[in-house]
Amino acid sequence: MDEYVNLSMMAKAAGGPEELLEKIFAEGESVGVVKGVALTSLVFVGVGVTVGGTYLYKRFGPKKAKELTDAATDAIARADARGLYTVHETREMHGHLTLIIGDRFKTLTRDGDVVMIEVDGRDDNPFFVSGTQLEQISDFSLSDIEDI
Repeated sequence: MDEYVNLSMMAKAAGGPEELLEKIFAEGESVGVVKGVALTSLVFVGVGVTVGGTYLYKRFGPKKAKELTDAATDAIARADARGLYTVHETREMHGHLTLIIGDRFKTLTRDGDVVMIEVDGRDDNPFFVSGTQLEQISDFSLSDIEDI
């Protein structure tokens, strides 16, 4: 789950998930091209640097970007399809989050009892909270979201 927490913190720092993906793709493409050029120069001794680097980028660069984009789009669609849950009891949660009666949230992903949520109307999303606690204070059920 640490990878998810780190990825979410990176998304917050970048200004959101879309900005993070753009940054990753931009840096990944640059790094991938540089690595491709270096590898190709060893194999082709300078003559095939441009051709080999371009080939590696075309072969692997866009494929990863498309896979990540498709996975992110799918996850967002599933979260939207589940809809929003409503809090019925005020509770202080882990991660400096207090959910109050009437708060609404959507679930993004789950790993065991840890659920990543986005609280409606907050700019400091996402939060990682206990699914068991969410079940106790809202209309959310752990069975509503698949475990990764």
